[in-house]
Amino acid sequence: MSRKVLLNLDYALIQGMYWAFYVVAGLFVSVYMLGKGYSNTSIGVVIAAGNIIAVFFQSVLADATDKSRRLNNILVIKILVAFLFILTLSVLVIGHRSLMLTIFYTALIVFHTALHPFINSVSFTLEESGYHISFGIGRSMGSLSAAVLGLVMGYFVTGFGVDVIPFSGLVILFLMEGFVIMTDRCYKKVCNENNVWNKHTNIKDEVNISDRTIDFKEFMTGNIRFVILSAGVVALFFGNVILENFTIQILENIGGDTKQLGIIIFVMAMLEMPAMLFFDRIRGFFSYTFLLKLSAVFFSVKIIMMYIADSMILIYIAQINQILGYGLMFPAMVGFIDNIMSKEEAVRGQAVFTTAITAGNVLGCILGGRILDVSSVESLLLISSAITVAGAVIIFAVVDKIRIYEFKEG
Repeated sequence: MSRKVLLNLDYALIQGMYWAFYVVAGLFVSVYMLGKGYSNTSIGVVIAAGNIIAVFFQSVLADATDKSRRLNNILVIKILVAFLFILTLSVLVIGHRSLMLTIFYTALIVFHTALHPFINSVSFTLEESGYHISFGIGRSMGSLSAAVLGLVMGYFVTGFGVDVIPFSGLVILFLMEGFVIMTDRCYKKVCNENNVWNKHTNIKDEVNISDRTIDFKEFMTGNIRFVILSAGVVALFFGNVILENFTIQILENIGGDTKQLGIIIFVMAMLEMPAMLFFDRIRGFFSYTFLLKLSAVFFSVKIIMMYIADSMILIYIAQINQILGYGLMFPAMVGFIDNIMSKEEAVRGQAVFTTAITAGNVLGCILGGRILDVSSVESLLLISSAITVAGAVIIFAVVDKIRIYEFKEG
């Protein structure tokens, strides 16, 4: 098996394990905490607090990685996965509602969310070895893992109880750490063979990378249009999290149930895959800016269709938009950031992108629940549709005007 195939396989396995753990730590958090006696309000506070803290933690990690000559994306992933293992084990051992369990689960959400930009950026780190790494194929493995594990976890929880959730998380993290170690070894070996050295090998720097680092303030002031673009991403993911976190309320409003909820989760994850899997081919025909605008359109169409749907058939049809909506957004944005930013800025740019998603998720969780409490599902979907469309308008307005980094090669 060629080195290029090995590196791509390693990256796909890392993506697969990251998103598999997302099923455990994210999609099944309510199942676990309800099983331990937490109220829905308490669960919402834990999720929101974890995401908010993660925003600041990501910034600190990105800054430390940019400035360090020894710290790199792969090493950061190793460290974060190790901490996640300890936190997940602590959750399993504590095993009952308490302040300690609340603290550890909040920290678990923080570390898992903070890991996201490094998972995205490591594909470009691996490319420094001289081989192309397909982000789309790697990310599609994440969707496949999430879809399959989502179905499996439903049966596991029914058969073994909620403690199987953190136990499954430990197995996933153990495998993930092993895959990261294997990837690091393969990467360094390829760098040796190709005589490519940089800060990621901790040996010698023969790559034309500036020693100058970019602090947070300088990044924000130097990338104003990208910051505005990120505001559009916040709006898109506000609507997206409504459709993910309040799906059961939406379905019940038109006569659906939890069985159909499970089917929709599986279908959404599977529909994300084609665009991600074939993204490199798609990219050969269209620019990153066009793909970002296309994704924004389908984000908007999906939530509008959910708003007007009055039957499960229309709900299922609305999920088709997942293919060119959510399915395009991640690989298009990750590639777009790498294309417009210098290497000094790229990790911070990925962190801002993840922060935008996090902000949209937090606002959607908090405001979405409040809207449901004081109004109706119809009002929630109408407001969310308006916000999502506003996000698409912002992206259309600024994405073509964002500068290409003047020293960027190619």
